[in-house]
Amino acid sequence: MRLQVVSFPPVIVTRPEEAPDESELIKRITSHDPDEVMPEKSFNKSLTERQIAVVRKWIEQGAEWKGHWSYLAPVRPAEPAAEGPAGFVRNPIDKFVLAKLKEHNLSPSPEADKVTLIRRLSFDVTGLPPTPQEVKAFVEDTSTDAYEKLVDRLLASPAYGERMAEYWLDLVRYADTSGFETDHFFIAAWRYRDWVIESFNKDTPYTEFVQAQIAADEIWGTNLDHDGHSKMPAEKEQNLRRRIGTGLFTIGSFPIEYTYYGDQWRAEWAGDAVETVGSAFLGLTVGCARCHDHKFDPISHRDFYKMTALFAGSSEREIPVAVATWARENPRALRIVRSVAPRESP
Repeated sequence: MRLQVVSFPPVIVTRPEEAPDESELIKRITSHDPDEVMPEKSFNKSLTERQIAVVRKWIEQGAEWKGHWSYLAPVRPAEPAAEGPAGFVRNPIDKFVLAKLKEHNLSPSPEADKVTLIRRLSFDVTGLPPTPQEVKAFVEDTSTDAYEKLVDRLLASPAYGERMAEYWLDLVRYADTSGFETDHFFIAAWRYRDWVIESFNKDTPYTEFVQAQIAADEIWGTNLDHDGHSKMPAEKEQNLRRRIGTGLFTIGSFPIEYTYYGDQWRAEWAGDAVETVGSAFLGLTVGCARCHDHKFDPISHRDFYKMTALFAGSSEREIPVAVATWARENPRALRIVRSVAPRESP
């Protein structure tokens, strides 16, 4: 299955050769007919004269449509000339900041003191305030690389992974329960949560981070037998940990009543999987295409159901695993990993 994404033209077509007053678009946005005007009167907001002038000028210039900005390849802009306070420009981004300040006749703020710096950095990187002892140590560190050492220390903190995981877990609709009236528990959901935290703290390459969540059962689908040993071979244990990433598809909000009807449950599960992949990995809100061609993103109704086919061969299951190394972390040797795996033949 290959999904082809293309950029759609505007819904209201404007021919480049026509005069602005002949354009259907101009007629609509300047109309006094409540049944014709855009935006509709129900929005209680009309375009301003300045906004109408911008559209008119665009038509006069040929009505060129470059596609949605999010589908255009990024282009590195030229760095602006930067002349500011000594030491202000320390990297290319500072040049753009300085240029925008000058555009508005503004000057850079004074450099923050060390107490402010460590508080800002601690909250940004770990989500936690620094201790009084940490503040004192940083303030008294007069070395030229004091800030760099602070950054390294915070990145090495377990709290760094916990802080970064917050953003990802929100994106993939993580929760310990399913919501709705029954709100049943996902008993092993915490394993996926901890796997995400561990991935950030171990600086897992993003490529592997993505692959593990979408297709670990296909890429690293080795069996989990101990092969006659009391300890699982290292390669199998690594693959097992990767497969925890597919726990992404075993969480999410849904009424438990769906499970009473197998076909409906499979359809709802596959639809949720596609919507999650779209928002988390593609940056697209593909969910609208479940019912109709997407009005704003170039995803068709047909594309949505092509994507559900990717998950048709998978099913949710709980895998009992007895691993000596994991048993030392928990008195119970029998552990449950909630993940997706290829569906078994009936």
